[in-house]
Amino acid sequence: MNERGDSQVQQTREVFRGRTDPADGSSDIFEELDALETATAAQLGVMLRGMARIGQVSLLYGARIAAEWQRMALEATRRAGETFGAPFL
Repeated sequence: MNERGDSQVQQTREVFRGRTDPADGSSDIFEELDALETATAAQLGVMLRGMARIGQVSLLYGARIAAEWQRMALEATRRAGETFGAPFL
């Protein structure tokens, strides 16, 4: 398993490192876990906002591509009509 310094597994191991008796400082453990949970929720929010932004940009790009394709198809149809002497549109 890849254990980067900012992974949640690594952070959880740091919380429990050196703890042998569960009753000893259990409130401290829960405070540290609460801090980790808060940090995880913040990271999740950042990721979701990034995904929403990427999705919005992708949709706008797709709409631009579709409009350009429609414009090119219309222009090709008009040119074909002029070439063969029959107005298609």
